[in-house]
Amino acid sequence: MADFTDSQAAVIRIERAEEGRWDLTLISDAGVRMGHGVYLFDASQDDDEDELEAAAEFVRDQGLSFERDAVVADGPDAFWAPLVPVA
Repeated sequence: MADFTDSQAAVIRIERAEEGRWDLTLISDAGVRMGHGVYLFDASQDDDEDELEAAAEFVRDQGLSFERDAVVADGPDAFWAPLVPVA
């Protein structure tokens, strides 16, 4: 993970890279990719919430969080959400 401050982390981007894989990317307020994670899963058990839970866990490990009701679709297989520091 790159070194960055909580105030620099702007959004988490969640994007299906291929069947059975979601890429999770922390993006700074300047548009710079600051960190990356991968969520692998069995496609037959995907329930539309698993990728959000994986993203929440990923950003929580970085001291950040996002509100689920703030998640915005960005195409058929991509989403983003603004990040906030965990108090």
